[in-house]
Amino acid sequence: MNKLFIIIKREYLSKVKKKSFVALTVLGPLLLVLLMFLPALLMKNSTTSYDVVIVDSTPKTVINGDTIAFFEGKYKSNEKVVFSYNKDVAAAQKDLKDGKVDMVVEIVKSNDKPPIKTFYYFADNEPSVEAKENVQTQTEQIFKNSVLMVNYNMSKEDIAIVNDPQIASYITDIRTGKESYSEVKMILGAVLGFMIYFFIFLFGGQIMRSVSEEKTSRIVEVLVSSVKSIHLLFGKIIAVALVGLTQFALWIVLSLILITGVKVAQPDIFKVNDKEKIELNERVVTADKLNALDMEQSTAQKAVQSLQSINFPLVLSMFLVYFLLGYLLYGSLFGAVGSMVDDDADAGQFTLPITVPLILAIVCLPMVMNDPSSSIAQWLSIIPFTSPLIMLVRIPFGVAVWQIVLSVFLLILTVILALFIAAKIYRSGILTYGKQIKYPDVLKWIKKK
Repeated sequence: MNKLFIIIKREYLSKVKKKSFVALTVLGPLLLVLLMFLPALLMKNSTTSYDVVIVDSTPKTVINGDTIAFFEGKYKSNEKVVFSYNKDVAAAQKDLKDGKVDMVVEIVKSNDKPPIKTFYYFADNEPSVEAKENVQTQTEQIFKNSVLMVNYNMSKEDIAIVNDPQIASYITDIRTGKESYSEVKMILGAVLGFMIYFFIFLFGGQIMRSVSEEKTSRIVEVLVSSVKSIHLLFGKIIAVALVGLTQFALWIVLSLILITGVKVAQPDIFKVNDKEKIELNERVVTADKLNALDMEQSTAQKAVQSLQSINFPLVLSMFLVYFLLGYLLYGSLFGAVGSMVDDDADAGQFTLPITVPLILAIVCLPMVMNDPSSSIAQWLSIIPFTSPLIMLVRIPFGVAVWQIVLSVFLLILTVILALFIAAKIYRSGILTYGKQIKYPDVLKWIKKK
């Protein structure tokens, strides 16, 4: 047993001292936090403002003796777009050429369908897509309001209700009482699944290359003279597993530090709306207050609020369980492949059957995310060769306890069987040189006592 610990220590230290390990450990959490918060922070801190001149060339309408313009004076300015008005399009275009404004929008009426047309003019710098969409959206909304008022004699109050019915939807888990955010759960599940996929290939490939290099350099002949071959294989597998756990632990610590820093610098992003009790048919449910503040909640705030609704202790614990078991399953098989070949180029015929279940799981991820309770998703999350990826996608949505227990139990049994088979292949293959290994040879090694 002491020799096994020596092997584990040697393999562990040789990998954690590599520059690639340090770089991935530092850059991983940084990239994750940047992907989560940078777009929202950039949008929030962007101060670019555009001065837009509206030229309303449409005919005026007379209502109750008052002459009313369809578009003039109807646009709402904000920090991104500031509106002004001009009756002369030539004068507005002159101001545009002189750099006094950023864009001129002329609105005209024609006999075509649709009857209203808009013409956008710019000079030195083309306005942003957001600014143009703001003008276009408001133009369409103003036209609709005018039609409802003129043709259907609707009041401003009725038009406001039609435009903004304020029908809020709340998807609540009746077991926990928490709101459900399916989109965020889909993203989280996909990220966890791809992480398992990536690390299984990364660490499994490390084991295969390490075994193959020792075999090619004949170092293994010296090692097996003093250490059992099974200790060599298991030492490598355990050491790489510890490397992965070390990296995950550092990622969690660094991510918490970075998120805390963002929270201190931008506390508004983490602000969660107050809750109020709403009584419905003798039932009381908790919901966000339906007020203007809720409607103006930023994308970053919604993302943070949705993340807070997820049971992260369960997700992280299950991630560690499935990472370890999935890694042990595939790592042992990759180690066995490394012992069978003298060159990585010859490993393709043996790695293909190993990777097919993982590729199948990745292909099925969109279907599982769309319907995590489907029968196919349940089967894929129980079958040991696909469960490390698929079950992690389903867990954020909520999975029955018996399915998780059955999945882990079957995965443990498969891992034990894979380690047993890999040990038998390793013992025979590690000292076999100059021979093209075929599947019948592998079967003989497995049957050999």
